[in-house]
Amino acid sequence: MLQTYKRYYQFLWKYKWQMSLFTVFLVALSITESVYPYFFKLFVDAIPLKDPVLLLTILLSYVGIRLLKLAFDLATYFSGDSALLATARDIRVAVFKKIQDLDFAYHLTKSTGSMISAIKRGDLAVFNFFHMVNINLVRALISFTVLLVLFAQLKLEIAGLMLCSMILNSIFAYFLIKRNVAARVKFNDSEDEVSDVIVDNLINFETVKFFAKERAEYTRLGKTFVPWMKALWGYANSFRAIDIVIGVTGNASLLAVLYFGLQYLLRGQISTGEYIMILGFVDSFYGRFFDLVFQMRDVAKNNADLQSYFNVFNSDTLVKDPQKPVEVETVEGEIVFDNVNFSYPEGKGDAIKDLTFKIEPGESVALVGRSGAGKTTITKLLMRFYDPVSGAILIDGIDIRTMTKSNLRSFMGIVPQEPVLFNESIAYNIGYGAGTTDITEIAYAAKMANLDEFIKDLPEGYDTKVGERGVRLSGGQKQRLAIARMILSNPDIIIFDEATSQLDSQSEKLIQDAFWKVSKNKTTLIIAHRLSSITKADRIIVMDNGQIAEMGTHKALLAKEGLYAKFWKLQTVG
Repeated sequence: MLQTYKRYYQFLWKYKWQMSLFTVFLVALSITESVYPYFFKLFVDAIPLKDPVLLLTILLSYVGIRLLKLAFDLATYFSGDSALLATARDIRVAVFKKIQDLDFAYHLTKSTGSMISAIKRGDLAVFNFFHMVNINLVRALISFTVLLVLFAQLKLEIAGLMLCSMILNSIFAYFLIKRNVAARVKFNDSEDEVSDVIVDNLINFETVKFFAKERAEYTRLGKTFVPWMKALWGYANSFRAIDIVIGVTGNASLLAVLYFGLQYLLRGQISTGEYIMILGFVDSFYGRFFDLVFQMRDVAKNNADLQSYFNVFNSDTLVKDPQKPVEVETVEGEIVFDNVNFSYPEGKGDAIKDLTFKIEPGESVALVGRSGAGKTTITKLLMRFYDPVSGAILIDGIDIRTMTKSNLRSFMGIVPQEPVLFNESIAYNIGYGAGTTDITEIAYAAKMANLDEFIKDLPEGYDTKVGERGVRLSGGQKQRLAIARMILSNPDIIIFDEATSQLDSQSEKLIQDAFWKVSKNKTTLIIAHRLSSITKADRIIVMDNGQIAEMGTHKALLAKEGLYAKFWKLQTVG
């Protein structure tokens, strides 16, 4: 909890001038609004004197204090919002940046629905927490301090009774709110599970429709609502406990203070005006205290939401950029895997074992093998989504761990097995890798990828939105778009990961012709199950169980009649 507050105020106090002015105005506001009951005393005590000038002076002073309070109120919220709005922006940007910086492994373990839910709650909590703690809580504490000072001057016993009642109520409130926070955390977890199911359904709505599983999805969502309802009832009942306990003890304390004040009045130890002042202070303060306790429930809720929001900062980046990176402007494209071993953080056994091979600049090398043999793992290690457990990966003789990840990846262009697109135009997605909006260059890349004819037939052409994750395009169209995106980025190292797996034979031939033309004189790493697409590769590496089983040209491997020849026969003969 303290870590959450510390991080929150580190963001907030970046705006020192705004927060300093806010603090000054807030204290002034709290003092001016706290002294209202003192004017009641002055007025009541002055009535028997029947001095119109004195009475008018008190009334004008009272109105003046109220106008001053209004001015301080406006200044407080203006200066506070100046810091708060900028802070909310900074926090959101910092969370977004942290999520971007986190490893590939982190994103594999997090659900989109849960992350979106936590971020939305956290954004709201940033605002609510500021107003409840920095404004309402401070105002209540200052009001209580003013009350104690005036009561101590009047009757020390009343001030002592007021202080004891506050301590007692605060102790009850502390334990009740602590219970409320725990209930909120449980509810948040259940809420994230519900959100996860809903977002998962929306992302995979095609699969639901394909298999007519709408009813099964209703059932799946219904099951997640069982623990959700239990957690919600626990959370709601924790509020009722606060209502009952604080309501009873608070009103009992108020009655005790007023009763003792009445005894002093009846014994003539205080004036009628002073009792009216006590009544005004106690009624005003306890009303604010009750509101504050009820708001503290929301403070607890917002604390839980902030804690969940800031949890992303506690996640460690496993693949870190070096403190003093080697800056590389261009690469020839020589790739060396030197005795590389790797296991996935949550995997079993070695995904890559004692892997050693070299790719010359401009050479095209294909990786083939059964699913899970380690082909895609090689590309993930090359792009530093993960770092090897031992061994080294070198580009042009430079250990890639000495380069920043962004610098390293800027030399590479990848066409993934399952391209995921932004919910933007076709032009935006093609130009994304190169960071260009030049339609001439985009159209050239689309033509190279055999995508231009399809785009020309669309009513909005290159301005056509592809839908979320590219859902409005077919699998083959998405892959061709990804190929066009890679072509336009003009990388020094090309990675094809099953890039033609969803294309028909005619499209595949056109793409292959374009691919070999584009990849000429560029270092190229091809992952393929369809062996017909890699016969032109300079070298083929056959992976098996994380190790190199065979290596050679297409013809040499067929002549060897080993594992590659077996795969080839299965695909060509059956």
